[in-house]
This record gives sequence, C-alpha cells and structure tokens, in this order.
Amino acid sequence: MPELAGLRLRDAAIVLQQAGLPPPLPRYVEAYADPNTVVDQFPIRGQLVDSTTVTQLSVAKQNWVRYLPQIFQLTADNENQLLHEFLWVFQQEQDKIGDVLDRLPSLFRPHETEPHFLPWLASWIALQLESDWPIEKQRRWLRKAPALYSMRGTKYALELLLEMYIGLKPEITENAWPFDAFRVGVTSEVGISTVVLPPMNLAHCFVVKLPQPASAFADDQIIRIHRVIQAEKPAHTNYFLTFSDQAALGDEDHGFVIGEEHLVGEDDVDWSNAP
Repeated sequence: MPELAGLRLRDAAIVLQQAGLPPPLPRYVEAYADPNTVVDQFPIRGQLVDSTTVTQLSVAKQNWVRYLPQIFQLTADNENQLLHEFLWVFQQEQDKIGDVLDRLPSLFRPHETEPHFLPWLASWIALQLESDWPIEKQRRWLRKAPALYSMRGTKYALELLLEMYIGLKPEITENAWPFDAFRVGVTSEVGISTVVLPPMNLAHCFVVKLPQPASAFADDQIIRIHRVIQAEKPAHTNYFLTFSDQAALGDEDHGFVIGEEHLVGEDDVDWSNAP
C-alpha cells in the first residue's frame, strides 16, 4: 500500500490506479489541513493487500454546519456530531457532481475521456467504433478522425478508413466498372455481357479491390467493409467490391445458364430456319 497521507484526494486516486488498486472510498473529517487533503488512510502505508482492496481515506473538509444558524452549532455534542454526519452525506454527493463538472473538458479529449464515452464522441463525426477494437486503438483513431471528416467522400479518406477497419490498404479505381451492362441497342452480346443493370455512368462509379482473396475474410468483416464504404462514399455513386483472387476488370465471364445445361452465348442454337 503506497503512502497517501498529505496528497490531495484526486492525486491519491491516481496513485492507487497506477498501483493497480480500485478507486478509494473517501470519508470527510474536519481537520487542520488544506481542504481535500488526505489526513489518514486504511490500510496503512506498506501493508500488503490484494488487488481488490478498497482504500478508505479520511479527507479534510469544512462541514456545512458552519453555514447554519448559530443555534444548530451550539447543540449538545452528540446532537452536533449527528448533524455533522448527516450533512457529510449531502456534501459528498455534491462534491461528486462538482468533480464531474470540473472534468467536463476532459470528456471531449479522446486520450482522457472514459472508455464508455468513446462511441458517443465518435458519433459526432460519423465514425463507427467496433466493439472488438482495443481501447487504445479506439482512442488513436478517434483523435485522427476529425481530420478525415473534412475529406469525407474522397478516395484518400476511404482508403484510410478501410485500412483502419481491416488493416489492409485497398486499391480504389475511379471511373471504372468491372463489366458492361446488358443494354439492347448499345451492348447486347449474349454470353459476354449478360448482366442486366440500369445504365451505369462511369463518372459516378468506382471499384474497391482488396489485396487478399475473399476466403481470407469472415462474413462479419465483409459486412463491416460494405458498411464503411456505404457510409463514406458520395450518395450518388455506385461501387463494386472485389478481391485479389477475382479476375481483372473486364475479364469476367458473365454468361448465364438456362435450365441446367445450356449456356447462352456458347452452346446456343440458331432456330431461325427451324420448321
């Protein structure tokens, strides 16, 4: 047990935290010492304790009884003591609220705020913190995120966010799409471009390619990737997610099977001269 007498209550709590001990339990007493100074402790200094031991601290304070009318300060000793103890309860509760208000600026600093407050801070800048991230990683990225917020919707910001979420830097190709849509009168090569899609404006399209095969990602990771892209891309754009084990852009075979055996575009039959 470290020596805490003579320290201010807040400093004593920090010493206990660094020693791996739980927060102290303060008890106010009137003493000839500066307010909020620890005047006594239990367990005493040097005593061997386990990591769950709660330290009881006697903290110097001026009791509120001095603000009451004089008649309440001149009662019998036992009544005066009862009144003192009764007022300590409300004084401690008010001081707890005062401590929260004093620490209010630190709640908005990622490296100082309470861990449970981090997701709320992240919501200010549309950053989704994952529950499986270590606390230090959450604090680090929350500190960097405001700089990315001003660049939302750009290729650079999306690359950094995806690298943050999956640990890999993706390759983003703008003004590209992996295949041409099936459009009668424009592109109607059955068996080559048989994916039926609305007209795609390449100026509003991009392809995200990850440098690992699809089998390297769990289903929840792929869902997470799509969620990040959907949240960060411009609303009017379309994207296509691909992996390293998929064919290069424009090399996919998008024929479709009718029934079970007939691949239209490869083994189709010309029925124009049939009887």
